[in-house]
Amino acid sequence: MAESSVLHGSQSGFRAGFVAILGLPNVGKSTLLNAFLGERLSIVTAKAQTTQRRLLGICSGPSFQAVFVDTPGLLDPRDPLQRSMRAEALSTLDDADVVLAVVDAGFRPSIDWVEGFRTPAGRPALLCLNKVDRIPAVEAERLVEGWSRGGGWAGVHRTIAHRGDGVEALLHAIVDFLPESPPLFPEDDLSDVPVRDLVGEMIRETCLEELSDEVPYAVAVRVEQFREPAGNEPTYIEALLYVERESQKGIVIGAGGRTIRKIGTRSREKVERFLEQRVFLELRVKVLANWRRKPNHLRLLGFRIPAEET
Repeated sequence: MAESSVLHGSQSGFRAGFVAILGLPNVGKSTLLNAFLGERLSIVTAKAQTTQRRLLGICSGPSFQAVFVDTPGLLDPRDPLQRSMRAEALSTLDDADVVLAVVDAGFRPSIDWVEGFRTPAGRPALLCLNKVDRIPAVEAERLVEGWSRGGGWAGVHRTIAHRGDGVEALLHAIVDFLPESPPLFPEDDLSDVPVRDLVGEMIRETCLEELSDEVPYAVAVRVEQFREPAGNEPTYIEALLYVERESQKGIVIGAGGRTIRKIGTRSREKVERFLEQRVFLELRVKVLANWRRKPNHLRLLGFRIPAEET
């Protein structure tokens, strides 16, 4: 997307800035980010709350650089992990030059959420009505007209992010609101997140896809070793899968190791496509009791802990 979206005309100079992507869980924020970038950077599953921490995606063109910040879905938190996720999402507003609120057109709670959303003072806020194929066109038109008249939005756009529909027009609108600035990152950078952390997210994505019920939400992934290949050898990656209870460990491993082998095979295939090289992936499972509820464990796993949790 970044290479094909050559913007013309409205800029008097180079534009660059941060764009915070906000919304409820599972409305398509990560899918939208991947569509902007033309790369599968942010993990996407059918399960809600897939994104657990913010992720920078850098979209560079000849006359702009939009630094998108994908955030965890906003929800009423029930434990320290969810409070960390909510604080992570809201903290992006502090540095954002543009706010992009994303709504799932076919999900009534998402519509209700944006009706109560207050656009931040002093910075432009755009509204994206995503998944418009889930509702009749006349209903989408009614929502867009209503939000365009009120709510303080600088623009209201319709998209079907997984197909790319409306994404380029939305990107044009975002860039028009970015401040004039030199690039904030090297133009070839896709993210500021270390590759080993992106690999860890791909493994966690596979756990979400392969495990059912509550178990995948109890899995945290930390890459322990990441060794670049020497000669014709594959890249060696060792990752720990943390779960909260012994019973969950048994489920993740599976009978005769069947489940962990499947998670490993599918994760390795994703990582090889991403790195464009052969990979040897070793997974181990370890119990870290009730890690979602213990700030010290969350800190160990790389989560930012709100002040009230410390």
